[in-house]
Amino acid sequence: MFVAQVVGKSMEPVIPDGAYCLFQAPVTGTRQGKTVLVQPHDPVDPETGQRYTVKRYRSEKATVDDSWQHAKITLEPRNQDFDPIILEGMDESEVQVVAEFIEVLA
Repeated sequence: MFVAQVVGKSMEPVIPDGAYCLFQAPVTGTRQGKTVLVQPHDPVDPETGQRYTVKRYRSEKATVDDSWQHAKITLEPRNQDFDPIILEGMDESEVQVVAEFIEVLA
């Protein structure tokens, strides 16, 4: 577990701008619907311009031969004033889910 300061308003009201938050790494089990700290290897967070972002994780999978791959990963903000970050046609290694959000520290 570790603490990180989350900057930006895209996750308000759940995570206020500048809040210190507790994260747990690694993320175990499914990531679907969890709020996670993510490092996409190509796009940056449009709100902050940073390489890391905290968003709710959604993925759509496609079957390829006898296995599956991500067809689309959507990183959703909680604040409706912000657009989601949509990642399509990427290899899973191009998106690193660093940790799961646990709580805002008072």
